[in-house]
Amino acid sequence: MTKASGSKRKRQSNHSVYLPNHIIDRIFTFLPIKDVVSYSAVAIPFLNTWMYARNLRFDSLFKSNCVTKDISIINKILHSHLGKKIYNFHLYIPSPKDYSFFLKDWIQILASKGLEELEIDLWFTSNDKNTYYMDSDFIDHIETLRRVKLTNCELRISPNLKSLRFLKSLSLTKAPITPHFIQELFRNCVVLESLSLVFCSSTTNVIIKGSKQLRTILIRACGKICLIIIDDPNIHTFHYEGEIDKIKLIGPTKLEDVIFNFNTITWVQHISGMGNLIDILRNVQTLTINNIFLEGISPRYEDFEYKDMELYLPNLKELQIVLHGSTYVNPWDIISFVKNCPQIERLFINLGDYYAMEGGSYWNFVAKEKFENCQVGFSKLKLLKVKGYKKGELEEKLVNFIMMRAKMMESLILVSKNKHLEIRSKDIVTVSKLVTISTYYNNRDKSSVFPKHTILSMQN
Repeated sequence: MTKASGSKRKRQSNHSVYLPNHIIDRIFTFLPIKDVVSYSAVAIPFLNTWMYARNLRFDSLFKSNCVTKDISIINKILHSHLGKKIYNFHLYIPSPKDYSFFLKDWIQILASKGLEELEIDLWFTSNDKNTYYMDSDFIDHIETLRRVKLTNCELRISPNLKSLRFLKSLSLTKAPITPHFIQELFRNCVVLESLSLVFCSSTTNVIIKGSKQLRTILIRACGKICLIIIDDPNIHTFHYEGEIDKIKLIGPTKLEDVIFNFNTITWVQHISGMGNLIDILRNVQTLTINNIFLEGISPRYEDFEYKDMELYLPNLKELQIVLHGSTYVNPWDIISFVKNCPQIERLFINLGDYYAMEGGSYWNFVAKEKFENCQVGFSKLKLLKVKGYKKGELEEKLVNFIMMRAKMMESLILVSKNKHLEIRSKDIVTVSKLVTISTYYNNRDKSSVFPKHTILSMQN
């Protein structure tokens, strides 16, 4: 009986699903153009699928794989395109002067195909100028355009926009920004929801204010901007990676999704200078911080008086702490933060590949006693994942401290760079029999459990 049931299950698991050719053909059209061309060769009915591709990504990888000149290939694909829609067009341009003759023609074709997302990635040779100036009129006739990403390209907004008034997302990388540009952007693009600035520069302060629909701001490595002032109470998502003294938030805010990844040594007064963090982060539900932020708000002695952490996050559900570079973060710093998050369900701690949590004089004489005597509980915590785990004494103390106080814990995941490191389940103390303990190596992390945010160590 058991054998027969097993055979039946085996037959069911091997059962294949038939898809008609026209369905497969339609699925192919949504893949990147490089994949469409490759998969079109699997059978004769799909040989012309590339003529209907909706995702045309001619990025740097595409150019590096081209045997012949990429301009002629792009030109042929666009002029041979028979489909009614092209959703995405990504163009990597290593030298603008070589593409200028074709670009206007290509944009006309894309406008007739209902283009929604345009990405132009410009790079320059030593003989070219460093910035390409694009007047908004160049793309303003694309009525369906909703998302624009530009690299090394200064967008100049005309006073009377047409189609770009309905732009929802704008991403600028390595572009000069002026207060006038921001003012015109919000005045004209009335439904703009997302703004991303990466490695951008400005000779004056940039004030982000006056938008009606803006909900997401992403700022990364804009060290060449004197100061970025955010004065918008409707922002829900705010990701900032860079120097702490380059950003200023003016509350109140409705932030729910936040990244603070600072890349300079920060003292307590610098953190305090950002404004009232309690008000700024009161509604946050997903948060990523690095060791510099954590050190800036950690408990410490001031004027011979011990001051505990004042931050309280009543709505936080997911927290990621990333340690990189030189740091003095100890287990008490992490626990002091987490104990102020009563609703936390998912905790990710990234110790980095080389950082080893070691006890110094502050740990030995102050923090260790407070850590060992702390009676806090984590009543909602279900997941703990520690990346860069090296099985050090303080790392084990931290993991066991959390596991012993998390009665609802379901999963512990430990990821180590050292594939020879033996991590035994019996070394972990738990209070729940339902806990699943998993161990992986960095390049074999098949846990399929990852934080919502991905951040890198910042380098300006």
